[in-house]
Amino acid sequence: MSDQSDRIVDRLLCLDLFAGLGGFSAAFEESDRWDVVTVELEKEFDPDIQADVMDLRPGDLPNADLVLASPPCTYFSTAGNHHAWDFETHQPVTEEAREAVALVFHTVGLIRALAPEYWFLENPQGRLRWFLGEPAGEVTYCQYGRPYMKRTDLWGDHPPMMYRSCSRGRPCHEANVEYDGTSATRILGDTPAERAKVPYELSAAIREAVEAAIDGPTTEQSELTEVASLAE
Repeated sequence: MSDQSDRIVDRLLCLDLFAGLGGFSAAFEESDRWDVVTVELEKEFDPDIQADVMDLRPGDLPNADLVLASPPCTYFSTAGNHHAWDFETHQPVTEEAREAVALVFHTVGLIRALAPEYWFLENPQGRLRWFLGEPAGEVTYCQYGRPYMKRTDLWGDHPPMMYRSCSRGRPCHEANVEYDGTSATRILGDTPAERAKVPYELSAAIREAVEAAIDGPTTEQSELTEVASLAE
């Protein structure tokens, strides 16, 4: 985590909303090119800013080159809370589900007001598509070092990047962990924070893509592009 008062000006800044255990920004934390500011409600995770994101306004947050957000998936996951939704209208019918939707829209509003170069909002593939539409990309965690599949959607303004995913039944992950509660609990982790943690390899892939986009093409790439255009 970063002390905002000690930021090195020429570093890039990553803002991690709903940081939890810090998986989404883990690769940025270890890079000497980045400062990371974490925002989290729970004190136990030692965030830079301890706050409910719903209570924050753009002026409460630093200007960032990249924003990462992992809003709670409790009411958007297809694994449960079916009573909270009208499946014909795709609207929440409980106060808790309505608050979950409001939090997501507030988060997107915050990000757009901050206007970072890039931003990513992640959630397990599920009901959040009803409100945010089709994601910019889809990944499965088994392609990023985890033993389970966990289909995950990524919304936002992304740099050019590859979204790695697999299909059900492939040998790269344990079968049916998304639907077998016992298996999922054993593999995903013992606590909600552990189960929600983004794989390090996905964090690293995002960092690499963002840095490549910010840096622009290398001299070699530029020369190859120029040669190709002359050949046309």
